[in-house]
Amino acid sequence: MRLILAMLTAVFLTGCGCNSHKPQSHETAACMNYRSMMTAPMPPDAMQRLQERCAASRKG
Repeated sequence: MRLILAMLTAVFLTGCGCNSHKPQSHETAACMNYRSMMTAPMPPDAMQRLQERCAASRKG
């Protein structure tokens, strides 16, 4: 009984993990850096520069 339950759980979790139909976003390095630093204690002007670099990298 435990083996069947474990197998059904594995099948269910695998199915849910593979069922993602969202297109993968290709984020620029500048935007990944900005997102990773959003919660870091930084001066506001440094955060603003990171945000501007992210926006500029999306345009070009």
